[in-house]
Amino acid sequence: MSDERKLNRGDIDVIQRSALFAGTRKEDLESLLSCLSAQKKPFQKGAWILPAGEKTDSAGLLLSGSAHIERFDYWGNRHIVNAVLPGDVFGESYAASPESVLNVSVQADEDSSVLFLQLGKVLHMCSSACAFHNRLIDNLVMLLARRNLTLNEKLTCVTQHTMRDKILSYLSSQSVRCHSSYFDIPFDRQQLADYLNAERSALSKELSKLKKEGVIDFQKNHFRLLIPVKPEPD
Repeated sequence: MSDERKLNRGDIDVIQRSALFAGTRKEDLESLLSCLSAQKKPFQKGAWILPAGEKTDSAGLLLSGSAHIERFDYWGNRHIVNAVLPGDVFGESYAASPESVLNVSVQADEDSSVLFLQLGKVLHMCSSACAFHNRLIDNLVMLLARRNLTLNEKLTCVTQHTMRDKILSYLSSQSVRCHSSYFDIPFDRQQLADYLNAERSALSKELSKLKKEGVIDFQKNHFRLLIPVKPEPD
């Protein structure tokens, strides 16, 4: 096995911090990964990690790099569903139902590595009756619940009536997630436009306007939410 396909110390740290393996003891991890037929694979920037139209019996856990989940409609318009960062799991719903065809794709935004896991095995007690099997099932259910909340959050953003409200809804949700008025978003401008189902030019114009009004400040993908000073009455 080449070095790029072997798990290193950094990979193990990411796996242990992921929601899927929460509560798993380090000494149990090797056996658990073996139970799930775990395989690490490298992907170059721009590569398809999971392509739409295919089937998969494995979910992915991003070990390094970054990626995004996207969907193309019949006319070729791209819609970004979500960002994928180290420790995030993707494709779990399809892996649990391997006869389902992927209607989304996962693409690497930079050189990345992914740990593929046959999560379908989680739904059936393994032959070795792992003591940590029930913990993994609980974590998987929690992940599916979080996925539902994430999709509801996006629905809230894209159904806002104006570009301004879409932007503020998204940035507010990121601020709440980070527990700070300072935060980084996982998208460049085109990706954010695709996420919000908007034109990039309209997005950039409204961002500049919000910055000028003192509602937000930003530098590339680093944002800060502000409370604009209201002019004193004459």
